[in-house]
Amino acid sequence: MTRLLSPPAMVDVTLSPDGTPGFITGEFSGSIDPIARWKVETEWWNQPVIREYWKALLNNSLLCELYHDLSSDEWFVERVYD
Repeated sequence: MTRLLSPPAMVDVTLSPDGTPGFITGEFSGSIDPIARWKVETEWWNQPVIREYWKALLNNSLLCELYHDLSSDEWFVERVYD
């Protein structure tokens, strides 16, 4: 089952030496093991959206989807997979 968080939960991210998310704190916290990455760029509409999404395993047990809003330099957890 998938749970979409509305609104997404803001988190702080510490990057690993290779530039991937390594640790998050906030409503969700713990170590992150990135699985997949993709980028979304759209002009929805006339307020550009530029996000870098990550599917990642949180604390070796919870699959989640987080994104980095490149316009505001903020990180969010948007989806949790049960």
